[in-house]
Amino acid sequence: MKNTFNIEIPELYKLKRSDRERLVLTYFSAFESYPKLMSAFPDRNTRLFALEATLRYYTAYDLKYGSGYSLDKDIHEAVMIIHSDRMDYTFRKHVTAGSYGKGYRAALRGLSKEDRLTRTKLFNELDRLENGVDIAFPHLYIDFLGVAREYQSCGRGKRLMSRICAYADSVDLPLMLFTNTDDDVKFYQSLGFHIIGITHSDEFGFTNTYLQYEPDTQISSM
Repeated sequence: MKNTFNIEIPELYKLKRSDRERLVLTYFSAFESYPKLMSAFPDRNTRLFALEATLRYYTAYDLKYGSGYSLDKDIHEAVMIIHSDRMDYTFRKHVTAGSYGKGYRAALRGLSKEDRLTRTKLFNELDRLENGVDIAFPHLYIDFLGVAREYQSCGRGKRLMSRICAYADSVDLPLMLFTNTDDDVKFYQSLGFHIIGITHSDEFGFTNTYLQYEPDTQISSM
């Protein structure tokens, strides 16, 4: 089996740590109106601070312990993938990755103490909901597929994910992700993903749909 920790995927640009600021800007544009954040933080300014803190926290980890990709160096779209064996999110590993860096701390300063508590409760709720889903292990976890707002509806996300699916075929590992919108569910189903679980948060008022892509064994065995 190929090395699934430090991954080069043909025809895709592999993100470098030096690309992180551009990556965060693209995600910031893509996820401003994401349902689970809108329900937790109805005030737009508060939501933007919470979004920035979240993006900086997790992209630092994913770039250190996983891999990120775009169609080209302009990074108008991006996706992060991480092997399930590396998803043990310890405090020490986040420190090593730079998750608590200057940009993250600055974003947190825009949140009140109550807002910070809400953000913590939101991610604890996500973990709780996921515990009830039957997920295949090992797998490659798809994190933050996003396309900058001005480049959406141009097929860029589908081109990017098609290549990620082809890579999953080549290493014979399933892909797993979750999403909050019906349109996203349809998008992933068009790529061959199938639903493995649906959970709902009464506290925050969002629904997570968990989807999995099974590798094409005919391709992976070639």
